[in-house]
Amino acid sequence: MPALSTNRVLANARTRWVSVRTKTLLRFGGLTTALLLTVTSPLAARAELFNSPLERLSVAERVALRSGKVVVTGDRGRYVAKVLVKASPDVVWSVLTDYTNLSKFLPNVVSSRVIEAQGNRKVVEQVDVRQVFLVSRRSRFRTENIETAKKRIDFRLLEGDVKTLQGYWQIDPVATYPGAPVTQVLLMQDITAEPGTGTPKGLFYDLFRSGLNESLTAISQEIGRRTLQATAHHAQPQTSPTRSF
Repeated sequence: MPALSTNRVLANARTRWVSVRTKTLLRFGGLTTALLLTVTSPLAARAELFNSPLERLSVAERVALRSGKVVVTGDRGRYVAKVLVKASPDVVWSVLTDYTNLSKFLPNVVSSRVIEAQGNRKVVEQVDVRQVFLVSRRSRFRTENIETAKKRIDFRLLEGDVKTLQGYWQIDPVATYPGAPVTQVLLMQDITAEPGTGTPKGLFYDLFRSGLNESLTAISQEIGRRTLQATAHHAQPQTSPTRSF
């Protein structure tokens, strides 16, 4: 009997030791997991934030864009133009796809119309008038525009007074940090253009590049105007209909 009691005491002690050790391991295991989550979550968030289209740009470009400037890079017919606007993707999209009203906010555009529409495909005819060395020059273009809703518009020349005109618009929402509400949009136009016969290339490239700056400035201003208009509309108090008794 004494021997049996001793064995039982040892067994109970061993069980308690295993239980305490298991709880300790679980406690430290949970702490380790929590610490790993605490450390890796901000790192993952920062990695996502600094991998955004805006943060992938050079420091000089980011500084210029955040100060409200239009940034145009490239030369000899291949350009990338960018602007950062305080607006929602919906407002930016509404401006880019307002094909019939381009003459109301784009410089040098005197008329524009949609001559064909099928799903996300639009064929747009645009007429521009530009002063070149005190001479008024009129140009007509027809472009095919393929829309990816609120993200991108791919366009190419179907007919017109230039040899080549193709590229795309891209809309990239910008938030302060991952998961935060979108407060800005990085709008980018990637475009390739070549002059038609009889137009000096050097002159064409210079005029085209300066025209990109003017166009994005005008688009940015129109986006700002529509954003203010939408904000004012939402801020108006909603009046209840008058009831008659």
